[in-house]
Amino acid sequence: MAAGALWGAPGAFAAGWCGSGESAVDRPDVTTGAQIHAIWVVPADSPDTFATGAAKMADDLASISTWWVGQDPTRTPRIDNAAFPTGTCADISFVRLAEPASALTGASNAFNSIENDLESTGFGNLFKKYLVYYDGPLVEADICGSGVGQLDSGPSFAIVWLAGCPDVPTDGIAAHELLHAMGALPTGAPNACTAANNPVGAFADAGHPCDSNTDVLYPEAAPGVPLSQLVLDYNHDDYYSHSGAWGDLQDSDWLHLIAAPLVPLVLKIAGAGVVTSVVPGVVCSTSCTTQWDGGSETPLLAQAARGKRFVGWAGKCTGRGDCNVTLGGAVSVTATFGPVRIPVALGKTGQGSVTCTPKCGKTFAGGAPVTLRAVPAKGWKFASWTGDCANVRIATCRPKTDFHIRARAVFRKR
Repeated sequence: MAAGALWGAPGAFAAGWCGSGESAVDRPDVTTGAQIHAIWVVPADSPDTFATGAAKMADDLASISTWWVGQDPTRTPRIDNAAFPTGTCADISFVRLAEPASALTGASNAFNSIENDLESTGFGNLFKKYLVYYDGPLVEADICGSGVGQLDSGPSFAIVWLAGCPDVPTDGIAAHELLHAMGALPTGAPNACTAANNPVGAFADAGHPCDSNTDVLYPEAAPGVPLSQLVLDYNHDDYYSHSGAWGDLQDSDWLHLIAAPLVPLVLKIAGAGVVTSVVPGVVCSTSCTTQWDGGSETPLLAQAARGKRFVGWAGKCTGRGDCNVTLGGAVSVTATFGPVRIPVALGKTGQGSVTCTPKCGKTFAGGAPVTLRAVPAKGWKFASWTGDCANVRIATCRPKTDFHIRARAVFRKR
């Protein structure tokens, strides 16, 4: 676990979001894999500033992505995208908090309150890091942002306090706090601030490196210095692309390896239902194809529509249990849904009867086991089945009951 706050002072206003409208929930994902989701929040008693805020966040996300690739040409942050009428771009949510501004004082208290609010309203995905811009009154003097998280799991939150540092560009603050949410500074980093080298006071600060004030994770922000002039782990010996045995953020699941091949997950859906992936990327009610980094792993979950039932998997997965896919190459999976109750049509040719255990009427519970028995009349014998029991050579048949029960027993005179 790594936590940190950035001292210093958000900044440049910009525009560029292709999205439209406000959403208090995470929209369906376009990007697959672990993701960074953006949220603009205001206190309960503050005005709605989402229209300008979304543009600001979109511009900062683009700036961070460009800067990151400049620092490491092999990787880029996984930004959560959504499809809009005008194109695909960052999915930015808007949340009005339950608390008024007066209850959100002190960076630690405000961070905990906002984290609780967001998790309780659905922003608690284990595979997401949340970048939050708080547009409210000052929560604590000279605190630009707060962030906390782990290297290998979410949810984690990085909050930019927009009123905290009016002279520091917000993209730099956001990058700093995202690194905290991604697990920086990992335990073992040799240049973590100590009481002797900490520039903001005589105390140890294990959450920040103190070897260079050009490091984006340095504990003190310089007013007016753009993100483009900061570096991602000065000398690469603390938290990113280092040669040590401690955690390295370069290996984070929240970064896309640019050179990694994309492989398709082809999902075929028969019937009425929805298939989702545990790792973000699949929310499909009709057949769909999504692209994943080679080697990605995710369980798939099937949910039948109302009045329907999940019949089972085919392709890469079989049966009705969990479907866990590893995308070493192209993968195809079929999810089949059927009715809760199925029609029953039983008949006979010749003299005799067909019994059903448990008892059948005009319908039967889909998927439930059933036994059919052909009982010949006196002087007759069982000859064969047709329909769902056509391949059965004895008088007892246990047909599949996924979609229907259709069988006819043929009797002949002895």
